[in-house]
Amino acid sequence: MPNKPSDDSVDASAFARLLREAEVSDTRFAAQVNIRARQQRQIDLGLARTTIGHWRRGMRPRDPMVAELAAAELSAGLGYPVLPSDLGWRGESYRHDELGLTGAGAPVETLRTLAGLSGRDMHRRDLLQESTAFIATAFADPVLSSLTGVIDRVTGAHEPVAGSGALIRDVTETFRRLDAKFGGGEIRPQVVSFLHDQTRAARDRRPDRDLFSALAELTQFSGWLAQDSRRHGLAQRYYIQALSLAEHADDTMLAGRVLSGMSDQAAQLGHLRQSLALARAAMNRSADDSTWAVKAMLFDKQAWALARNKDEYGCRAALDKLDDAISRVGDDDEESPSWAGHYNLGDVAECRGHCLRLLERPEEAEQQLVGARALQGAARARTRSYAEADLALAYLQRRSPELEGALEASDRALDVAGQVTSLRIVTKLTELDDALSAHSTVAVREWRTRARPLLSGARPAGGPAAA
Repeated sequence: MPNKPSDDSVDASAFARLLREAEVSDTRFAAQVNIRARQQRQIDLGLARTTIGHWRRGMRPRDPMVAELAAAELSAGLGYPVLPSDLGWRGESYRHDELGLTGAGAPVETLRTLAGLSGRDMHRRDLLQESTAFIATAFADPVLSSLTGVIDRVTGAHEPVAGSGALIRDVTETFRRLDAKFGGGEIRPQVVSFLHDQTRAARDRRPDRDLFSALAELTQFSGWLAQDSRRHGLAQRYYIQALSLAEHADDTMLAGRVLSGMSDQAAQLGHLRQSLALARAAMNRSADDSTWAVKAMLFDKQAWALARNKDEYGCRAALDKLDDAISRVGDDDEESPSWAGHYNLGDVAECRGHCLRLLERPEEAEQQLVGARALQGAARARTRSYAEADLALAYLQRRSPELEGALEASDRALDVAGQVTSLRIVTKLTELDDALSAHSTVAVREWRTRARPLLSGARPAGGPAAA
């Protein structure tokens, strides 16, 4: 009788998928769990090949201890942690899943953690959505480690694998372009799968700093995609691991970028003071060593954080520094990293417009957001839709609302949003829909009717959205 049934239920089982990934037969796995039970629990389980086959078909171990032993054996075979809950089993404890919430000091431990995190993301996306939550205090320890330099750097003159870092960067850049134009809904599974494969490959060899830096960039992007799909707990874990990878590589600029991403996520979840602290941490960590393009991105996030905290003086000062930084792009002795190459004058104008609207300066915001139309690239669909929606909100924010201008901008926002799968845009358009609902005109009702399929079809159930 064949050892591996071929029916669909077997292929769909989380246990079956991970067993295939570990490349171990039913007979061998049963024997290894039996050995583990004798060594660790001093009992003889007597598991047979047929029992493992039942598990692959969806049956569950009745004894929580057996579930723990089997999960531990899978972890050993895969090289990253697997919990009974990952398999849909009941283990001996229901401890909080803290995988990825702390940064490891040693590079190999970070790779092991990231392999486990991305592996779980691949195989149990729905469970990760339900079982992981954003924990505001979890950023504190990795940020402090970053600022104080206690994370181990990659050392030694290891022979790099030809093209490995460059390959990851090129693929990541392709994913970034697709995300900017179409949103991350369609590409996130492919990104996570690529991250998992590359992390496991790096774990099995001796990677150099360039490979760690490339993996940090890919992990930061994975965090952004998780954030934009409302998986905030998962995004937080990716950001923490991205920061550790950047520090292992001693990539100061990328560490600042990750800290800025943390700031943005904290702000979108209502942790405004923490968002400002993280934005300042990003500046303190990397501003002195960054190119002008990267400095501009750091000032951008700092200005947003200050605007959200209603610090107009500080925000305007940060915006002025942003203008100065973007004017100096090209003066650097070194070329900016590829992930900063997209930042342009359109982003600067949009940032100023967004901040001024938050500071309740709608007329000034309108000028910036209208000017950004001619400066922003057509491929930046998410950015353009968000800016048009904020422009519409600025028109409505006037002492005497300018409804005609608001509807024109609202139409533009909706036109561009139609091609983008992004909860950031859904959230912004929902905010605009709520603001327009106060104006009962035929044109407004027509816009709201037109927007309803996009908002109702993509609006997730409950909770704040990412931005």
